[in-house]
Amino acid sequence: MNTPLALLLLTLAAFGQGAQAQIYKVVGPDGKVSYSDQEPQAEKAEKLKIQTYSGTPSVSSLDASVKRVTMFSAQWCGNCRAAKAYFNKNKIAFDEWDTDKSYYAQRKMKEFGAKGIPVILVGNQKMIGFSPESFEAMRSKAGM
Repeated sequence: MNTPLALLLLTLAAFGQGAQAQIYKVVGPDGKVSYSDQEPQAEKAEKLKIQTYSGTPSVSSLDASVKRVTMFSAQWCGNCRAAKAYFNKNKIAFDEWDTDKSYYAQRKMKEFGAKGIPVILVGNQKMIGFSPESFEAMRSKAGM
């Protein structure tokens, strides 16, 4: 196989899948839980398999409706941080549920069938992933 073809195949394979982060859950001696993308040198460490949704955001309908923008996220998620920064910059009020810390958030993620974060709810719509354009279209449709 020639080098340019091999490079093209590797690139397609890398971008064709969702970004998988290697995250470690660490319980310290004081019982405090933390998360890291670096392999810890601790006895109580758990390797987690978590997907960060990458690619074009997926927007669909919900059975119910929310009154405020609601986001299900995690501290380590880059797309979640981008969404929060956008909301804060544009003075958009939102509720946030951390999927690493909240049983409610974990249960809702299962109900939504979401395999990645962030999940953003606006009116009776949900978006998995984030883009300002898709979010603004949702917000406009919801009249928010």
